[in-house]
Amino acid sequence: MNRRSDSVGLAEQRVAEARNAALAEYRAAREKLHRRMGSPLFIGGVLIGGVALVYLALGRGKPRRVVDPGSPRAWSQAVKAVQVLLPLLLALGSAAARRPDAKVGRTAR
Repeated sequence: MNRRSDSVGLAEQRVAEARNAALAEYRAAREKLHRRMGSPLFIGGVLIGGVALVYLALGRGKPRRVVDPGSPRAWSQAVKAVQVLLPLLLALGSAAARRPDAKVGRTAR
C-alpha cells in the first residue's frame, strides 16, 4: 500500500510541475503578444489591412472616371496619397531603426 501512495504522490507532483510549466509558457506567450501588438509594424499592418478590406468592400463596385496623367488633378491626388502614406512610412522606418539588428540609418565609425 505504501508503494502505491508514493506513486500517486509522485504523479500528483508531476502534474503540478507540468501545470506550472504550462502556465509559465502561457504567461510568456501572452507577454510577447502584448509587446508585438504595441509595435508600429503591427499597428501599420492592421491599418493597411483595414484599408484594403474597406477598398474591397466599398470601392471596387463603382466604375470610376480615369484621370488624365497630364492634368493638374492627377498631381493633387498624388500629393494627397503621399500625405496620407508619409506618417505610416516614417513609423515603419523608425521601428526598423530601433531594432538592434537593423542597419537603417546607422553609419560605420
